[in-house]
Amino acid sequence: MAERRDYVALATELAQKFAERADAHDVDGTFPHENLADLVNTGYSAMTVPAEHGGGGATLEELCKAQQILAGGCASTAFAINMHIHGLAMLAAVAGDQCAWAYRKVVDEGAVIAGGFSEPGVGGNWWHPGTVATPVPGGYRLTGRKSFFTGYPGASLLFLSAVRPDERGVPQPLAFLVPKPEEGVTVSAEWDAAGMRATGSHSLSIDGMFAGDEHLVGGVGNLPLLFMSGVHWAWCSFASVFVGIARAALDHVVAVQRERRLNVLDRTVAHLPGVQFAVADMVTKVAAAEAHLYAAVRADHGNPDPLAHYIDMSLMKTSVCSLAHEVVTLALRVQGGSGLLRKSPLQRFYRDAAAGLLVPPGLDTTYEWAGKQALDIPIFEEPRWAS
Repeated sequence: MAERRDYVALATELAQKFAERADAHDVDGTFPHENLADLVNTGYSAMTVPAEHGGGGATLEELCKAQQILAGGCASTAFAINMHIHGLAMLAAVAGDQCAWAYRKVVDEGAVIAGGFSEPGVGGNWWHPGTVATPVPGGYRLTGRKSFFTGYPGASLLFLSAVRPDERGVPQPLAFLVPKPEEGVTVSAEWDAAGMRATGSHSLSIDGMFAGDEHLVGGVGNLPLLFMSGVHWAWCSFASVFVGIARAALDHVVAVQRERRLNVLDRTVAHLPGVQFAVADMVTKVAAAEAHLYAAVRADHGNPDPLAHYIDMSLMKTSVCSLAHEVVTLALRVQGGSGLLRKSPLQRFYRDAAAGLLVPPGLDTTYEWAGKQALDIPIFEEPRWAS
């Protein structure tokens, strides 16, 4: 049974260790298997497994506070493990004991989940996947392509989506949680990106991968409802990763400017009004991001209106990630050219924070939906133009 512990304190301990490894993995674009091993061996990876199934039963607030700190050490590691820990929490919330077998694998065997809902040509419309699930005796054969399958190199369980046409030919979205197979799935492109370089977000080709009936999560056609109802686990925890990057950038800039001197000054640059104003702006933006995040974390998530809930959480995630990007941009402005050097963590913070702007749903879609919701306009209203 996983030990119930202070996951925020554990994240603080692990973040210091991960920070020492972060630059090397970023430069090489390698997956941090040793970080993942530490997360498993310390019980961090079991924090959101329900207590009745041997896990930590961590709350959403515990999860977000721990992830925020972990991201300050290595954002790629925090982002990759987030696929696993928020995925477990969502499964527990929407599927309950149906996934008890997976909870035990996580607790007893150190199993880790990688998530794959993004696909080429799908964008952020995750409940309209192109991967096809063909019924066969005992389950399904899956065929399609997946992109951004974060954490794949270290995964032993795959959480992914597909569609099965019903008797009318209407595609019904499905979700599967399956043990990582040896056949039927291959890496079509290894992850090589400007930011979050150590997340192992490979692209996959799925060619006849088998998923048993027991691996279907939530039944046929229920994927959109399940995801919208449990999205607070996803968007809040992802937002916490980018808040963590922003706070790490702020802390770094403050520490450097307190000691930094220029030849034309008889004191540190921390005494310059421009530096003070920029740092004050950073402090304000980090506080605003944290306030929006933890207001969402502490909201009542019981029996929500699924679409309204999804929009609220998406707006929070978009706001927080935008503020985090503004913070790291200010950090580079304060630091100047030295912040772009490889030896400075600011350039990595900047590239990693930029990834937050790209986590679906996109800004335009989120703002359109949020605006319609505030104005009481139907979200999927057919446009009517004056003649």
